[in-house]
Amino acid sequence: MADDRPERRGARFWIILAAIVVALIFLYFYRPFQDYLAAAIPNVHFSNVLFWFASLVGVVAYAVAHWQSFRQNMFRAVTELDVEGLVYDTLQITVLAGVIFVAGAALQSVEMLGEHLMGGGPVIDAEFGRRLASIVLLVVLIILFYLLHQLIRAFRRGWRPRRPGASSGIGPR
Repeated sequence: MADDRPERRGARFWIILAAIVVALIFLYFYRPFQDYLAAAIPNVHFSNVLFWFASLVGVVAYAVAHWQSFRQNMFRAVTELDVEGLVYDTLQITVLAGVIFVAGAALQSVEMLGEHLMGGGPVIDAEFGRRLASIVLLVVLIILFYLLHQLIRAFRRGWRPRRPGASSGIGPR
């Protein structure tokens, strides 16, 4: 009977997630909501909805992952507080949220470049170069964030950089 609970909790999570997605899709096509959102929040337009969706996903992912890390490192081990584990988890979560934000911006830039190319007029111009350069810069930022994430993981597992001139551990000869 106790084994059935996690399965039911998992099914409940997916049902709630599907309901939220359906509600968001409905709100996306509901014209009064579009008008309200455009009037209430400046600089939010439905032409940059990919970036705003990625931002929402990044914030929600950060909150959920940080809460799970906090529960694991603080609540479950009350007698042994694993502050170092919490710090490394927070760093990794923050970097991965940054990856989500930059990836959303890159997707939005690709969409804007596609819109520019299909809009007619000159294909290769200064606007095309600016949009292509922004995509390249965002991809480089994604790679840098990913490498930073891997570096944090390496430090967490115990990797220590070698210092020039340090002994090899064999001893003096």
